[in-house]
Amino acid sequence: MLKTIKATIAGIAVLSLGGWTLWGQAAQPQWKDRAEYDLVELIKKEQNPQARLQLLQQWEEKYPNSDFRDGRYELMVQTYQQLGKAKEMMDTAKAWVASNPKALTGWYWINLLTVSMNDTSAPALEQGEKAAKALLELCGDFFSPEKKPQQVTDEQWQQQKATTEYVAYRTLGWVAMERGQYLDADKYFMEALKRNPNDAQVSAWAGRANVRTRQLERQGIALFHFARAAVHAGPGGFPENVRQQLMSTFEKNYVNFHGSKEGIEEVIKLAQSTAIPPEGFKIESQDEIMAKQEEELKKTNPVLALWVGIKRELTGPNGPSYFENSLKNAHIPGPEGIQVGDMKVTRLKGKVVSVDPPKRPKKVVLGLSSPNMSEVTLVFENPLAVAPEPGTELEFAGVVTEYSLEPFNVTFEVEPKDVVGLPAPKKAPAAKKAPAKAVKK
Repeated sequence: MLKTIKATIAGIAVLSLGGWTLWGQAAQPQWKDRAEYDLVELIKKEQNPQARLQLLQQWEEKYPNSDFRDGRYELMVQTYQQLGKAKEMMDTAKAWVASNPKALTGWYWINLLTVSMNDTSAPALEQGEKAAKALLELCGDFFSPEKKPQQVTDEQWQQQKATTEYVAYRTLGWVAMERGQYLDADKYFMEALKRNPNDAQVSAWAGRANVRTRQLERQGIALFHFARAAVHAGPGGFPENVRQQLMSTFEKNYVNFHGSKEGIEEVIKLAQSTAIPPEGFKIESQDEIMAKQEEELKKTNPVLALWVGIKRELTGPNGPSYFENSLKNAHIPGPEGIQVGDMKVTRLKGKVVSVDPPKRPKKVVLGLSSPNMSEVTLVFENPLAVAPEPGTELEFAGVVTEYSLEPFNVTFEVEPKDVVGLPAPKKAPAAKKAPAKAVKK
């Protein structure tokens, strides 16, 4: 966690917003006496963090109202960081902003720690939101042109402001995501990525937030963000092994959503060039593609038309309600079948994608819209004697028990008699008859 904090603050450490470098900017700060000055000199020279912490605590106890307490708070936060004490870092940062509500660096630390400590309790999320808004509010005044240090260029000063705003928007996005406010989370994540397009973690969070909106039109945007998290290398990117896992997951989800790998290279190439999907970006779902041909599909492939209709309802905004009220514990297509166009469908049809376990499986995963989409899981009460090979076509009917949206899959409990196409058990070889004995005369 503390490594994450260090990596996140790397961009802002150059200018050191608070602490020692700002002491001289206060309104003629003064030492209380020579003893305070000597104590601070000892603190500045002390390399051992535990010993430095003890000296800082002495300073705080003896001089609670020091003119230089902002610098003391910052040194205490940094010392606790060296000691690996995140809670104490947060407590110190909170005390800092309580003492000085305009302490931008104190609010900055609370932003970093809110996310890195991963405390999703209501008070912690409220504190994080407050810190992010305070940080944004302070940025305008703090980074005004007249307050720019002479040794800092205008470009550096504006970049520093953008980096600080990025941290605030990152926190706001994370807080909104943890509260289930996914559209707000996406909005804040986009502001963060505008200021720091290299943060692959924010891209991954944006992908997750868009998926969880359960809005069909946002699933393609989610895939873009997952692709970005997978392809971005260098500063702000995930390690190579994580990126490989993300790419594998992205490719699988892309096929599940779109129905094939068609267009996937274009999405990857776009994600390599930008962190934010362009206006109007869209990946068409397999269901959308099929919906365009739905009437024709009812004539040419009513079995597939039935499945496309079911899947569209489950992936829509009312998917959970549709499942609970129309599918759960229902036998689909039912003993009497379902009328689709001019034909009554009595079984659904798909091709085997995988089985679990590999031998004598109790679960068989099928692709219905496409042979490589994992859309349906058939669950058998007893293990199958022979596992069907991938690509085997099965026709089935059964009782729907559950479904998941991410990744999409519907579970059917089935009986072997209701599944057509399962491989027959191998017959045991016939026993050899013993040669007849000769009859003695």
